[in-house]
Amino acid sequence: MKTNARPVIVGVDMSGTSDLALDWAATEAARLGLPLLVVHSYSPPPYPAMRAGGAAGAEITDLDEALKDVAEHAAATCADRARAAHPGLAVRAVIGVGLPGTILVEASSDAELVVVGARGLGAVKGVIFGSVSTHVCAHAHAPVIVVQEAASHTLTDTRVVVGVDGSEISQAALAFAFAQASSRRAGLTAVHTWQVEGDEGAAAAMTSSVDWTQLEAQERSVVAEALAGYADQYPDVDVRRHVAQGHPVKELARLSENACLLVVGTRGRGTVSGWLKGSVSQGVLRAAHCPVAVVHPENPEANDAAGRPGGAKERHGVHLPVLPVGERV
Repeated sequence: MKTNARPVIVGVDMSGTSDLALDWAATEAARLGLPLLVVHSYSPPPYPAMRAGGAAGAEITDLDEALKDVAEHAAATCADRARAAHPGLAVRAVIGVGLPGTILVEASSDAELVVVGARGLGAVKGVIFGSVSTHVCAHAHAPVIVVQEAASHTLTDTRVVVGVDGSEISQAALAFAFAQASSRRAGLTAVHTWQVEGDEGAAAAMTSSVDWTQLEAQERSVVAEALAGYADQYPDVDVRRHVAQGHPVKELARLSENACLLVVGTRGRGTVSGWLKGSVSQGVLRAAHCPVAVVHPENPEANDAAGRPGGAKERHGVHLPVLPVGERV
């Protein structure tokens, strides 16, 4: 167990998808020999002016303590669940004071992976695929795994599926996907789709004038160039190329039915509204039949076993207002 390594971080809130995220994160941490950090957050009572004193101030203080107790119990319960499922796994539990998305993003700067459920985590439910998940995917400093379905244990040919478009964004996703496939002893399917742009009339007019064989060859070359070098780096990974005319979300979602992990790239960390414009990432998160990894572009010289960019010092800390469960400050 690499107890001094960056942890796998999981955000929990005792909801159904939170349990799925916890189980996935604990399994992944145990598989990679990494510590697990369970993070639960709560928001302090409103009306800070009422804290000045008097009966109202005392009530606010009591409520604050009650919320803290509930959060500590939730985090401790989740940590115990992870330990019971994976004896020997190094597990810590902390509670954060503030918005869960903000706390998880802050913690991600020291994380190997950040794992969240598709909904819940104390935010408004049902917004897109979960507003906390949206925030974390948009801003995290580490790959984010969104878990909304239990992992399948019946697949006979488990594969990592990754979207490829030839951009730096998809290169980051590819690096992560290959590392995951290798460490899982799974195959990898690189998916590239293409469509004729324009209205129906323009598309129909192109049908008779385009050399479709040449066009498909060009699209296949995009995948070939993107995969160049990975065969030598990961000779143990069985690689398949899937090139098709159609919408990427439809193809990625279909292939995710037989996948252990679906990997997509997304644009650099920025505003949530900017990330939401990534229709492929958003669509895949809604439609996938397996956990989805969202990877931001980086420019590393190497990647470690989990696919995280290398070069950073190993560390294990969370620089945010958190309280270790069992300790009161």
